Amino acid sequence: MAKPVSNVDPEKLLGDLFQVDEGLPCPEGTHLLLAFRKARPLDFAFLKATDLINLQNSSFAGIEEWEAFSRHYGSCELCNA
Repeated sequence: MAKPVSNVDPEKLLGDLFQVDEGLPCPEGTHLLLAFRKARPLDFAFLKATDLINLQNSSFAGIEEWEAFSRHYGSCELCNA
């Protein structure tokens, strides 16, 4: 049986979304992504690394917490280093 999303280590969960050479988002980006996870755990469970490539075409577009993350992630120099 799969672990509930809330019991999974956030760093491991985020590490599964980002390739090693990309690294994790900056602290603010991480906070925003975890806010999306907290507000929409079922949606977050379906998040895949490919959703981070084209944030505007993501199936999560229109979700307030995702929009906040995608605005930040798409413009932050630390997240896109």
